[in-house]
Amino acid sequence: MNKNILVNKIEIEKEIIIDLIKQDNRDGAIDLIANRANVKFKTARDIVQLFDEGDIDIFDGKDLFLVDYDEVPNSEASDRGEPEPSSFLEVERDKSKGAGSKKGLIIGLAVLALGFVFLRYVVGFNHIGHHLSELGQVFDKNTGRTTALDADTADRKASLEPGVTRVADVEDFRPIDTNLLAPEFKSAEMARIKKAQFDKLIPAKKSPTDEDAQLALIYLTNKRLTDVIIQQKLNIKIGQCYENPKKEGNKHCVSCMILLYNREKKHWQEAPDGENFLDNAYDFYLPEGGDTWEAKSLSMHIPYDYALFKKYEPKD
Repeated sequence: MNKNILVNKIEIEKEIIIDLIKQDNRDGAIDLIANRANVKFKTARDIVQLFDEGDIDIFDGKDLFLVDYDEVPNSEASDRGEPEPSSFLEVERDKSKGAGSKKGLIIGLAVLALGFVFLRYVVGFNHIGHHLSELGQVFDKNTGRTTALDADTADRKASLEPGVTRVADVEDFRPIDTNLLAPEFKSAEMARIKKAQFDKLIPAKKSPTDEDAQLALIYLTNKRLTDVIIQQKLNIKIGQCYENPKKEGNKHCVSCMILLYNREKKHWQEAPDGENFLDNAYDFYLPEGGDTWEAKSLSMHIPYDYALFKKYEPKD
């Protein structure tokens, strides 16, 4: 963990900013960053917010100003009177606007096409175990478990019939919440669980922390998770881990479920807003000679971690 943050090529001690925040002097912290680094107050506020939310260490070694993101405003934009983004947060937000409508149209058409397939064939399962049984559910509001399933069904391309095991081109290890399955499919899933022999799994003696898992997934997703952490106020929480014998030359390997925790609403969230690019479980491993956890796709069956979701349920 670095002692300094880098803003517009200027290093500023974290401890100074933390002390100002502890003294309830956020304005002083914002002024300090803006004046020392010669950046706009909006940029400084964004950075102080990262301190408030405990996510500042994720950006160690990264310039928190626009320069490191190859999006430096040019004179043409200024001449047209367009507002100049003051930080990488604003730049990423602007970049996403243009692609949003086109992506939404493509997804919408894909969902309609899948709807007709659903009417004829048995529908697969999403990574959190919610079963889509009627085409009308495709058009439900973008909340809860239905949306996460719809986004994931096309990706799995797996079929499941009562009394048989799920079949796909590549075996899908992601755990399923059997409480949400329709009766005609639950027996098949229970048979799959029995075959997996969860009683032989060994709880991991050494596993990543929430922060370790979050950092590993940031790199695995090519930093797409960073936008979710900052703009959607979501963090990764990790559940029970199990020893994974498939080390593949690594020093240590475990398999664990994860969830997204909304730090503003104080409870877990089904999936990121927009495209769901996350699974509900991953392998985490320590490379030989390394001390930083990394992540990869899940490679063995593990049980659904009901305790993890219970822990982060909304408080009454």
